[in-house]
Amino acid sequence: MSEEVRIRAAVPADAAGLLTLVKRLQQETDLITVDEQLDRLTLDKEAAILERLNTLGTNLVAVASLDTTLVGLVTIMEQTPAVGELGIAVLNDYQGVGLGSALLDLAVDWFTKLSRLQRLLLTVKESNQRALRLYQHAGFQLTARHHDILTMTYKNDQSESASQ
Repeated sequence: MSEEVRIRAAVPADAAGLLTLVKRLQQETDLITVDEQLDRLTLDKEAAILERLNTLGTNLVAVASLDTTLVGLVTIMEQTPAVGELGIAVLNDYQGVGLGSALLDLAVDWFTKLSRLQRLLLTVKESNQRALRLYQHAGFQLTARHHDILTMTYKNDQSESASQ
């Protein structure tokens, strides 16, 4: 890949590209879960959601972009107070070149330095060995297993020690 991919926080102007990316990711893999209401989202609603989410301190939406085309994303969505769920997805054509690692690094950095969250959770299929190795290398710990679905957790030691 000779062109430069940029990793950055998503902005409201990314709404159309983000909706296109998520729909394409849905076609490429069954490893991601997407809100059933995605097809009913308007560009204005998606832009407003992006604007709000990235200002809360408990949610993150970041993208990997190649010029104006979005090729990957990472999200952290608050599930309960102090706990966020991490999701990463990269288009098939851009896998294997370090984008997943770069998106994960950005998410962990945001989580430890800027978020108000204390824990990140993620689920991954046990058969997805590439992702499993990536998460383990980043410091995620296996906390639960349900059939072939693993739940992994990353704790924000800084926020936990500050609250004690």
